[in-house]
Amino acid sequence: MKSNIKITVLGTGTSVGIPALGKLGWGNCDPLNPKNRRQRCSVLIQNENTTILVDAGPDIKNQLIEHNVKKLDAVFITHQHSDHISGLDELRPFYFYNREKIKIYTNAETSEFLLTRFNYLFEKSASSQSYFNPPLELKHIEYFEELNINDINIKSIKQNHGVIDTLGFIFNDKFGYCTDVVDFPDNSFNSLYDLKVLIITGLRESPHLAHAHFDLSFNWIKKLKPEIAYLTHLSPESDHDAVTKLCPPNVYPAYDGLTIDI
Repeated sequence: MKSNIKITVLGTGTSVGIPALGKLGWGNCDPLNPKNRRQRCSVLIQNENTTILVDAGPDIKNQLIEHNVKKLDAVFITHQHSDHISGLDELRPFYFYNREKIKIYTNAETSEFLLTRFNYLFEKSASSQSYFNPPLELKHIEYFEELNINDINIKSIKQNHGVIDTLGFIFNDKFGYCTDVVDFPDNSFNSLYDLKVLIITGLRESPHLAHAHFDLSFNWIKKLKPEIAYLTHLSPESDHDAVTKLCPPNVYPAYDGLTIDI
C-alpha cells in the first residue's frame, strides 16, 4: 500500500511571476486578492519520513523558508528553463548540516544544461576554493522510469513544451504534476487516468505554443477523470476569481500555499 502524502504548492506563476516587473505588473489580476500573488512554479511532496521538491526557481529560498522546510531527500527538475532551475544555488545550506549531497533528478538534456550553467554545484574544479565541496549530485532519469525515494514512489512521463520536452511526475499513483506542457505522447497521457489529484498547466484563455490554455487543459481533465484538478503556471492575464468562474466542476486554479492531503 502506497503511503499518504501531503502536497504543498509553493508557486503557481509563469516565468515572470505575479506581480511582474515593469508595466506588466499585475496584468489582469486583482492585487487585493492574495491568491493572485504568484511565485514561480514549484511543489513539495511530503510524508512523515520524506520531503521531495519539484523545481527550484528564483523564488525557492523564500518558498522553502515560508514552509519551514529543514531537509530535502530529493529534488526533481522538470526542465532547464530558468524559472525552474535558477534557484539551485540556494539549496547549498541543506548540504552544510550533514555533508550529504542533495540528489537532483532530471533527464539527459537538462542534466547537460545544469552541468554547463551550475558546474561548480556538481563538480570541483582547479579554481574551486580548497574548502569547497560540490553540494549537489546529478542523478539521470529516463522518461517512463519508476523509482522510490524512501517510501514515496515516483514515475516520470514525457511531455511536450513547444521546442523541448519536459518531465511530468506521478507520485504514489495518486498525484500527477504536469507543468509546462502543451501536448502529451499517448503513453504519457494514458498514465494520468483516474488520479486523486492532478495539477496541470493552465496558462490563460488563448492558445499558446508551449503551454496548455484553459480549454485544452479542461478537455484533458475531462478525459483523465481525476477526483480533483488544479491549474498552475497561470499568467498575469489570469485573475484567480475570473479563472474560478471558468472552471468546470472539481477544477480550480491553484494558488501559492495550497496544501492537499491524500
